[in-house]
Amino acid sequence: MELSALPPYILWLAFGVACLLAEMLIATGIGFLFAGLGALTAGSIVTAMPELDGVQQGVIFFATTALWTAFLWKPLKKFQRKSSGKGYRNMVGDTAFVGVSGLKKGTTGEATWSGTIMRAELAEGLDALPPGAQAQIVNVVGNTLILKPKP
Repeated sequence: MELSALPPYILWLAFGVACLLAEMLIATGIGFLFAGLGALTAGSIVTAMPELDGVQQGVIFFATTALWTAFLWKPLKKFQRKSSGKGYRNMVGDTAFVGVSGLKKGTTGEATWSGTIMRAELAEGLDALPPGAQAQIVNVVGNTLILKPKP
């Protein structure tokens, strides 16, 4: 069966589902959510008004995508900020392992935390930590761990 033989609303609904799946599984945060909602809305409108031609359907798709974006942008951003909570502060107190170069006062090195290699620096008043040493995370500044020797 050729795609041209399918009713247009089926194509719009399939495109909407594909966009929503892409948002969930492949490219989160890109805007496929809004395009998917726009396509599903356009498919619903085309179902009710099958006499619309392709240009009209395209205009409906872009207009409904813009409406969904305008309607959901601020609430989703607010939810995103709210759900991020303390950021990386939940790492404070955990154990990290100093990278192969070690850490020296005034320089940035590496440490491994939870299987992830991250930037690391020494806490105030320390001179060095040897490679492989266990360290306690005392702060997180941006994406840099601030470490002290593990007690």
